[in-house]
Amino acid sequence: MGIRVYLAAMAAAVLIPLVALSGFGLDRLLKAEQAAAIRGVLEMARAVSLAADQELVSAEAALRVLATSAYLKAEDIASFHDQAMAARTTEAGWIVLYDEAGRQVTDTRYPFGAMPATATPAPAWPQAPAYGRALISDLHRSTDTKRFIVTIAVPVTVAGRPHSIVQAFEASYFERVFAERKVPGNWTVGIFDRDHTTITRSTRAADFVGEPGSADLRHAATNAAEGSLRDRSREGADVYAVFTRSPRSGWLVAIGVPVEGLDAYAERAVALAALATLAIIALAASIVLLLGRRLSRSIASIAAATAALGRGEALPPYAASVRELDQVRVALDNTHAALERETDLRARAEAERLQLFESEQAARQAAEQQNRAKDEFLAMLGHELRNPLSAISGAVALMKSASAQEEHRLHARDVITRQTQHLSRVVDDLLDLSRVMTGKVVLEFAPIDLAEVAAHCLDSMRAAGRVGAHQVRFTAEPVWVNADATRLEQIIVNLLSNALKYTPQDGRVEMHVEAQAEAALLRVLDSGLGIPKHLLPHVFDIFVQGEQSLDRAKGGLGIGLALVQRLVQLHGGSVTAESPGDARGSIFTVRLPRVAIPARNSDAIPRADAHGRKLRVLVVDDHEDSRTMLRLLLEQTGHEAIEAVDGIDGVQLALSRRPDAAIIDIGLPGINGYEVARRLRALPTAANTGLIALTGYGQDEDRYRALEAGFDLHLVKPVGADRLVQALLEVTRTRSVAPRNEAANKT
Repeated sequence: MGIRVYLAAMAAAVLIPLVALSGFGLDRLLKAEQAAAIRGVLEMARAVSLAADQELVSAEAALRVLATSAYLKAEDIASFHDQAMAARTTEAGWIVLYDEAGRQVTDTRYPFGAMPATATPAPAWPQAPAYGRALISDLHRSTDTKRFIVTIAVPVTVAGRPHSIVQAFEASYFERVFAERKVPGNWTVGIFDRDHTTITRSTRAADFVGEPGSADLRHAATNAAEGSLRDRSREGADVYAVFTRSPRSGWLVAIGVPVEGLDAYAERAVALAALATLAIIALAASIVLLLGRRLSRSIASIAAATAALGRGEALPPYAASVRELDQVRVALDNTHAALERETDLRARAEAERLQLFESEQAARQAAEQQNRAKDEFLAMLGHELRNPLSAISGAVALMKSASAQEEHRLHARDVITRQTQHLSRVVDDLLDLSRVMTGKVVLEFAPIDLAEVAAHCLDSMRAAGRVGAHQVRFTAEPVWVNADATRLEQIIVNLLSNALKYTPQDGRVEMHVEAQAEAALLRVLDSGLGIPKHLLPHVFDIFVQGEQSLDRAKGGLGIGLALVQRLVQLHGGSVTAESPGDARGSIFTVRLPRVAIPARNSDAIPRADAHGRKLRVLVVDDHEDSRTMLRLLLEQTGHEAIEAVDGIDGVQLALSRRPDAAIIDIGLPGINGYEVARRLRALPTAANTGLIALTGYGQDEDRYRALEAGFDLHLVKPVGADRLVQALLEVTRTRSVAPRNEAANKT
C-alpha cells in the first residue's frame, strides 16, 4: 500500500466517523419527519372513525327513544310505525321492528300493513341483543334489496316478549364522513367491519365494498388497535397504511397515503447532505494527493535502494528530502557493506543444511514405509496361513469322526491336499525370497525353450482350476534361454497368478512369447484393475500391493513380483511393468538373453477354513472350503447347518430361519462380520442367538472389536471340532441366561 493510500486512510479515519454521524442524524431526521406525517394521518383516521361512530350513536339514541314508546307498551304497532318513520336519522336508513323469532313486525320502508311476505329476516349478530346493550352488525347483504347494509339493534319488550328495534344503513351512507373531513384526493380512506370486510371507501367504493381488506393490514390490526405499516394498495401503489379501530363499533378505519408523498421531502434533504459530504471527501482526497506525491517520491527512492540491497547490487543515487528518510538511506548504505561480507557464508550454510534435511526426510520416509510394509506383511501372512489351516483342521476332525460318510472323507482329503499345497507355496515363496535376497539361492542353468515352459505352466494352472472363467489367450514362438527350469516356471506362474488375481472373472489375460534381436520376450497382459500411478514405480518392491479391503478378496503377501524381479535379474534379464491406469489393465514384460539350445517344468494351487441338543447353526463364510467343512462337521456332530456366502445373505437367513447360533467370518464381501453382528443384535428375533466370530484376524484389537460389535465369542482359525462344539454350547447356554458380558469374560 502506497504512502498516498496511507494518507488517504488517515483522512478517511477522520472523515468517516463524521460522515457516519451525519448519516445517523439524517436518518433520525427522516424517521422523525415520517413519524410526524404518519401521526397527522392517524389523527385524520381517528376523526373519520369518530364521525362514523357519531352516526351510529345518533341512530342508537333514536332507537332507544323508540324503545320507550308508549305505543309499544300499548301494542299499537300502527302508531309505532308512524313514530319510527319520524325518528329515522337519514333517508338512507330505515327502522325495522323484529319479534323474538326474528320476523319483521313493521318496516319504515313500506306503509304499515303493506310489508311484503319476503321481508328481510333479522340479521345474525355475534350474540342475541341483550337488554341495556345496542349491537352493531358487520357488513352483510340485504336479502330483499341485495345491497350491502349495516345495522344497529336495541332490545325492547313488547307484550312481555323480547323484540328488537333495528336501524339499517346502506354501506354508501358512510361516504359522507369522507366529504365532511376533506380527505386529500391522493389519499385512500377505507372503513372495515370487525371481520375486515370493506364497508365503504373514499375511492372506487363500488369496486371494493364487500371485499376483504389487505392481509397485511388485517394481521397488523389484529395485534394492535392503532398503528401503521408499509403496504400495497388495491390499485397496486406502495402506501403507508395508517389505521385505528373504534372501541365502540369495532370497525377499522384505514388511510393509505402514497409512499412518495411522505418520503419525498426527507429524501431530498438527505440527497443534499450526501452531496455536501462527497464534496468534503473530494477536497480531502485532493489535499492528500498533493502532500503524498512528494513524500512518495522519497519513499520510492528508499524502496529502490532497499531492493538493490536485497539483490546485492550497488545502491542507486539519492536526493535528500525528508530528514527521517535521509537517516534511513545512511543506514542502508552501512547495511549494504555488511551484507556483502555475510552473503557467501549464509549461502554455503543454507545449502549444507538443506542437503542434510533432505537426506533426513528421505531416510525417515524410507524407514516409515519399511515399517508399514512389515506390519502389513505380518497381518497378511497371518491371514493367508490361518485360512488354509482352518480348513485342514476341520477336514482332519471330520475324517477322524467314526460316523463320517465316505464321500465326506474324500472331500475332506481333497481339501487337505489343496490347502497343504497352498501353504507349501506360501512358505516356498517366503523361503525363496529370503534366499534370493541373501544371495544363497543356487541356480541350475540349462538351455530351455521359453515357449514350452510357458505352455506347460498355463496347462498346469488350467488343470488345477486356477484359470477360472477368465478368457486366456496364449501365443508363442520357440525361443531358447539359458535358465533354471524350476525358477523360470516360478517366474511365469507368479506373473500369470498376479494377472488372474487382479482381473475380473469375465476379463481377458494374454501371454505371448517371442524373440526380439538378442533377447527372449515373455509378455503377460490383462484387462484387470490396472496399477495406480503412485504404485507403479514400487510394484516390484517387497510387500507392496494394491489396497485391500477387510475381506482380502485378492489375497497374497505382496512378495510375488519382488521374487520375480530378483529371479529375472539372477538370469541376467530384466522385468518391467506398465499400466494405462486404474481399471485399464497392466502389462509385464520379461527380457532374457537368448541362446541356441532346449529344456522344461509345472505347478498347482488350492483354498481353505474349519469344524446336548440339536442346534440350528448359521455358517457365514465366503471361503467355500472352510464353509463346506464347517457345515459337514456340524452335521456330523448332530446339528443342522445353514450356509451363507456373504454378510447380506447371512442377515436374511437369520431373519427367515432363526438359528440358535451363528458362526461368522469377519472378512466378508459386501458387509463385514462386525456389521453382520450389529444388524443381528438389532433384530428382536435374534436376541437369543449366540454369535461366534471365527476369523483369521487374531490380535487383541480384533477380539475387542468383535465383542464390541455383539459377538459372544471370538475364535481364531483354525479351531478344533471339540472347541467348536464347546463354543456352541457356551454361547447358546449363555444367551438363554445373560447375553453378552459372561461370554466376553469366557473369551
